[in-house]
Amino acid sequence: MSGLVTEPDTPAPKAASLIAAQIRKQIVMGELAEGDALPSEAEMVKRLGVSRPTLRQAFRILETEHLIAVQRGSRGGGTVFRPTAKLASRYLSDLLRHRATTLGDVLAARLMIEPAAVAQLAQRRDDETIEQLRSLVSEQRTPPGDDDRAKSADQFHVQLVELAGNPVLAQYCKLIHYLIRGQVRALRSSGRADDADVVHDSAQAHADLVELIAAGAAHAASVHWCRHLAEVHAALAEGLDLDALLEPPD
Repeated sequence: MSGLVTEPDTPAPKAASLIAAQIRKQIVMGELAEGDALPSEAEMVKRLGVSRPTLRQAFRILETEHLIAVQRGSRGGGTVFRPTAKLASRYLSDLLRHRATTLGDVLAARLMIEPAAVAQLAQRRDDETIEQLRSLVSEQRTPPGDDDRAKSADQFHVQLVELAGNPVLAQYCKLIHYLIRGQVRALRSSGRADDADVVHDSAQAHADLVELIAAGAAHAASVHWCRHLAEVHAALAEGLDLDALLEPPD
């Protein structure tokens, strides 16, 4: 870990933010892996040329972001956590709720992303991709409980975008589905609805999509997926208020 020189009159909060940013960058870039132990507090104070209070404030910033866990004391240090989609989703959910975002807005975003990915997959007609999607469809039709089938159905949606090859859209798709499932879980736990029928119907729609992709029918696949998503969204609207603000995730 390289040293960071700070000016003598640098305010502690700014210095702490700079130290936190340096460590955060190393975590995000993979220079520090999940489970790695940071050097001891005494060693980091010496390496970075900052005071112990400044370093501890930097640690608090990273703890709040769930990027490290800290053992207190003069011989203490930090353990690195890997950033996760779930954690990012929690932050995104808070941001979207602050901006008065509705479930309908989230569903509309899905409708913008997934059909385009479907068309791209059909244009490529990659055999390995088609087999992966067929495997996910099979999982939706196996005997295990509704929760397992619902997870397989969700994974099918995410895989469509991931396999299209754009990592930015793939990450957004994961966040979108995290938010949608959070709303559906709240609905099911309240006893107001059960999405088993939606999952069952989705398996056939997913199977039909895979065959359209395998045939290279890009336009037909995109139209089919738009229609399927519209039907799923209509089914959700029967039990959920799509104009209601997002609920905080579990």
